[in-house]
Parts: sequence; structure tokens; C-alpha cells
Amino acid sequence: MPSSSNRGYFIYFEQMYRVDCEVQGRRLSLRIHPTRLFVPNLMSWFSAAAMPILPGETFADIGTGSGLHAILAAKLGAKRAYGVDISPTAIRFAKENAKRNGVERICRFLRGSLVEPLVRCGIRVDSMIYNAPQFPGIRVDPSLPQRLVNSVNGGPSGGELNARFVREAWKALRPGGRILNPVVSWAGPELTREAIRSCGCRVRELAVAHIPDWGRGNHTRDWLLERPGRHHFRFRYPAGRDTKAWLLELSRDRAIETKSPRNVDVKIRFSVKA
Repeated sequence: MPSSSNRGYFIYFEQMYRVDCEVQGRRLSLRIHPTRLFVPNLMSWFSAAAMPILPGETFADIGTGSGLHAILAAKLGAKRAYGVDISPTAIRFAKENAKRNGVERICRFLRGSLVEPLVRCGIRVDSMIYNAPQFPGIRVDPSLPQRLVNSVNGGPSGGELNARFVREAWKALRPGGRILNPVVSWAGPELTREAIRSCGCRVRELAVAHIPDWGRGNHTRDWLLERPGRHHFRFRYPAGRDTKAWLLELSRDRAIETKSPRNVDVKIRFSVKA
């Protein structure tokens, strides 16, 4: 029996969430700690299903969490996929998930805030994505484990962190590089629009979807816990108030010829395993 003084050891003895999924025709399997790691929400799945990856490019997944986007990028043909997260637990699980999916030689994970670790290491990439926290601070669920608050709190209006990312991301992009930026109608989108204008970049809409309340923030975890098993999410956009989400492609130098998948959908199987 391991000693209780060995902090962090029991993380592997707790029940884990397991998500087996199929995104853009690629199968992934993720292990996620129940209280220390953000479970990909409907916005995460939407952006993963819609993000175009060019073969041989270098890619960065900012706020990687479980490593979903970095691992998927590696499976879609990226030459190198970086994942960045401020949480050491996220970095540990992302590394293990990359190994579980057979892409550990392609993926590299760095600890830090936004693009700072990439800049510090002198790394420039061809494309990057950031699924920013989406909730205004006042709307963050007070019962949420403290370790997960940063995963959903996007600032006073909900859009501050994403706007900051749009302004800073260029420091870690190669000439001709692009940002894949999910934007939502309920979290200060005007701040992101202002940041985009201030950067003078080209904007292209890759995909649009309707995201119900249960698919935002940490709510998807609770929805899945109540409905374990197989799910097939097909993203459509019916008219609705404050439910719209976009995946935008931002570039400074030229229009990038990329194509988003025609069928923006995801199949997942969610379960809780010891």
C-alpha cells in the first residue's frame, strides 16, 4: 500500500472518466481525472470536428487539457503538435493520452499561460487553436472544484481571455500562419471582434453551430455523467438567442486555402472506469 505522504500518487487509484471518440474519421481514447481535469465540452468537440489540419504543418493546442486537439492534429497529419496548459495535472494527463493514442513522438507538452511557453522556447507554429473559457466570472458555478475554475472563467464578460489570446498569438506563429479561433455569442464576442480588428488580419468562417447551455463550460461533464454510453453529436445551427458559436480562421499574410470537414459531427463513448 503506497504511503499517503506521496502526494499525487492516488490520482491513479481514483475512478477516471474515459472518452472514446471518433472525430474527422480518427479514433481517440482519452483518460480524464474527474476533479482535476476539464472534460471536453460541446464547444471542444465542435472545434475539433471543424479544425482543418494541413499535412506536415506544426500545430499548437493552447489550453490543451486532456490533449484532445493536439492528439487529433497529430492523427490528422501534423508533423509536430504542441500542447500548452497552465496546469501540471493537465500536462501529465495529456502526455499519457498522447502515448495511449500512439502519437507521443509527435506531441510535446509545455506548461505555462497562453503562448508564453512557445515564445520562451523559441517555437513558432503554422497553426494554433484555443478553446478559451466561455463563462463570465460571475456565472461560474460556485460548486465547481477550484482546480477547474480557470477552465471556464473567461473574465468579467467571458471574452477577455480569448481577446488577449488573439492579440498575443502572433508572437508564436510563423509567417503565413493562422489562428483557429472558436468564438461564442454568450461570452463577450465583441471583445474578440475588437481584438481581431486591431490585429488587421483576414477572417474566414470555417463552421457555425448551435451550442445549448448543457454543452458549455463544465456542464457537458454533468450531462455525460447522467447519460453514460454512446452519443453522436451533429452540429447544426437553428435560429436561437445567445446560442451561436463560430470557428474562425485568422491570418495576416494571405488567405489560407484550407477546408473544414463537410460533416461536422462527433461520435463518443463516455464511461467511468477505476
